[in-house]
Amino acid sequence: MRFSHHAVAYLDILGFSKFVEDAEKEPDKSKQLCKLFNEVIPREILPDGRNSKYLEIFCMKCLSISDSFIVSAPISEHPTHPALVVVSMKAIQIAHAILDMGFLVRGAINVGNVYRTDSNILGTGYQSAVKFGDKSGDPPQIVLTDKAADALDELLANNMPRYSVFAKNESGKIILNAIHPEPSYLPNPQGDVNEYFRKYRDTILENLSHENLKARAKWLWFAGLFNANVQYFSEIKDKSLAIDQELPSITINYLNPPPPLEDNFKWAEPFMAPGVRVKINTDLLKAE
Repeated sequence: MRFSHHAVAYLDILGFSKFVEDAEKEPDKSKQLCKLFNEVIPREILPDGRNSKYLEIFCMKCLSISDSFIVSAPISEHPTHPALVVVSMKAIQIAHAILDMGFLVRGAINVGNVYRTDSNILGTGYQSAVKFGDKSGDPPQIVLTDKAADALDELLANNMPRYSVFAKNESGKIILNAIHPEPSYLPNPQGDVNEYFRKYRDTILENLSHENLKARAKWLWFAGLFNANVQYFSEIKDKSLAIDQELPSITINYLNPPPPLEDNFKWAEPFMAPGVRVKINTDLLKAE
């Protein structure tokens, strides 16, 4: 048994067990599960066609255990795309598909040693991702562990592109922007971004009236991530989709802050496009 360095994403689907149970009796839900496993998980992670089929090129594996998914890829010395990035992109594709089914994802991404087969995964790289991500009181976010954050910093120091899929939460932790509106991440890559976000908004509003306070608090936090995407990304043209609530502060695309204006050009500030740091209030409402 040989352990080696991998990027690992642990994704816990909140409330997924009941959906699977219902899918045994309801054809529509069964079709959604088929789409998740047969289309979303095997799909290429990049829209540019550069040999991005994850099985052949990145040696990525995606395992389903009960109501969770584990995505992993080995860290190689000269990758076409870093394992940490491709695992993150696949996690976002899965998160979109899960939200389209009406559920939220909570989890973590880690870097560490694992041993993998086609049906199992062992090692501290996986165990730490589970421990970090499986916190029942935490918001529905996919957080980078300290080791993953260090690995990201190292990639940036080596001139890795500053991918916009990474964000920061209200506590300053690096998270994935789990609903990044890149079309190739959507459940249907040919679908309309605005229509998907309109559906997501309806799902969020429905769950904000949840009788369970803890469940409602999770959707309230997620509404902040939703609003940040609506306000920042030009792909989402209907800015009225933003939800009118007191929501947490999410920094979208934090790797690309706008350059400071030199003193001689301060006059141009009113004409600049909105900066990448989108703030949605500062108070996170929590259930008691």
